[in-house]
Amino acid sequence: MKLSQAIPEPLPEFHAPQEHIKVALVLGGGGSKGLAHVGVLKELEQAGVYPDLIVGCSSGAVIGALYADQPHVKRIEKLLIGMKRSDLLDFSIFASRFGVVKGILFQNFLRNNLKAKKFRHLQIPFIAVATDLATGELVEFGGGELIPPIMASSAVPGVFNPVFYKGRYLVDGGVVDPIPARIAKKYGAHVIIAVDVGEEISDKEPGHFFDVARRGLEISHRKLSEYVTRDADIVIRMNFQGLGMFSDRHNQEIYEHGRNMARAKLPYIEQIIQERLPIIQEGSSPDWVDTE
Repeated sequence: MKLSQAIPEPLPEFHAPQEHIKVALVLGGGGSKGLAHVGVLKELEQAGVYPDLIVGCSSGAVIGALYADQPHVKRIEKLLIGMKRSDLLDFSIFASRFGVVKGILFQNFLRNNLKAKKFRHLQIPFIAVATDLATGELVEFGGGELIPPIMASSAVPGVFNPVFYKGRYLVDGGVVDPIPARIAKKYGAHVIIAVDVGEEISDKEPGHFFDVARRGLEISHRKLSEYVTRDADIVIRMNFQGLGMFSDRHNQEIYEHGRNMARAKLPYIEQIIQERLPIIQEGSSPDWVDTE
């Protein structure tokens, strides 16, 4: 991998919806804690709040793509809540000198569970973000092939290999912007709901130099997450602590926590929608909504 030899190619264009984007949903990164997104989607769906645009980063890109592909949360619940870490992550110290996960299981999972192969085939407009390892810029993908950008958006540095796509070496979008509400704002969404599934700063006392270094990273990520959500109208923020990036021991609890935090915000979400979107009439659900 030589960054200097990468020659960026033009990116596929994102075709924004012709009608105004009423509600945009921004799903942040957080590894296995992304299951909280499924709980949020459950509550929004039950409340009749449907996104016209989904922007996803890392695990938020995975769940965002699954929902944009087939917008029925029951399917995602069945698919993900019982999933084990070993179903997705093929760890090997011999995988590569750039990452310890080969990525074959993850790629197969996406191929097997996404009907759409390209962004234009999705039922809901969707954007995934990744970080250009050479320039440090946030790169957004909303057109062309679907799976490579999702893998790039989820490529946690040091864990996954960087993804080479369109002449760029790409890693997790969360390196630059873990909850990219500014992307939704750029496309003129009237109401932006951002979901932060990151962890709170640990209350554990540092015991050695590694703890101090880790705490520094925790503080940096927490402050960055708070900063980037300034462009959102509503932020649904979890209060996770000590779960880790790839744990599979608390899937149900993470999902339920997402539901609870979303439910607590529903009155405010409905208030903002009524204030910003008074012209929306009851029953004006998207075509893909199952009304039976």
